[in-house]
Amino acid sequence: MSNVVFIVNEYAGNGLGKKVWKRWKEAIDFPHSVYITERKDHATEIAKKCAESTDDLLIVGVGGDGTIHEIIVGVVGFEHVRIGIIAAGSGNDFGRTFSVFRTLEELQAFAVSNFHTKMDIGTVQTPSSAYQFVNNAGFGFDAKVAYLANYSAWKSRLNLLKLGKLAYILYLIKELFTFKKFSYTLHIQDEVIRFDDVWFFVICNQPFFGGGMKISPTSIPNDQLLEITVVNKLSRWKLLFIFGTVYFGKHTKFKEVTQFQASDFNIVIHDEVFGHVDGEFSCVTDKDTTYTCSVVANAWNIANR
Repeated sequence: MSNVVFIVNEYAGNGLGKKVWKRWKEAIDFPHSVYITERKDHATEIAKKCAESTDDLLIVGVGGDGTIHEIIVGVVGFEHVRIGIIAAGSGNDFGRTFSVFRTLEELQAFAVSNFHTKMDIGTVQTPSSAYQFVNNAGFGFDAKVAYLANYSAWKSRLNLLKLGKLAYILYLIKELFTFKKFSYTLHIQDEVIRFDDVWFFVICNQPFFGGGMKISPTSIPNDQLLEITVVNKLSRWKLLFIFGTVYFGKHTKFKEVTQFQASDFNIVIHDEVFGHVDGEFSCVTDKDTTYTCSVVANAWNIANR
């Protein structure tokens, strides 16, 4: 049987993580270790330390997309580590593509087996910083809405009423009228393409973002490729309409939505723009800075058949 470690974010999903873990821990009847995260990036530290000190390791993350992101970043390159997930977040985009544990019997079966599949991870790098993403990374409108909502006093107040998601709707409406569109240049293969009046673009390793939006329908998380979706040159009201079609992956039919696919490419963002990695704030870009994007193949192992 693998050495089993649970990394639990009790605050995931506005407290859902604590409730989910309570149900699971009362039922688990095999040897295991448990770590409760206490701060941002703590899951990365725990996962890396466990990977460095334990052989034949199954790490089970209990939390949302942010927690899963931190765990996987911590074990990239460790061949003896497999990652399993118990979803307990508000968006859970990871679980829409990747396998998650739904029953104790399922978890036990994987703990005594060596089933796994190798998965890719994406990277975004500048001369001074680097980011990795499991699901996607993006810049523009969606990143700014997420940032404003996550760090707003309104979200904290609404969370008390279990209405935290309303914060995103409030800021989405606000930014729909106030967001300043931007420009960037894509250097991909032998092409150089400039995009103006950009609302946002997303670099994807799997199809979903934003709590179920199928932004990149053709993305496969272990095909050694990344997909870029660009939304530009459309009215504010049409943007709102297109958002409604993203849940079904139908937005790609609009002329204002452009998609590309490559294993590596460069982007030069010509304005100051908010960025996100797996839904979490990453940076505000410097003007005319080059970002190098690439895929790292077979970077981590997911526990599945």
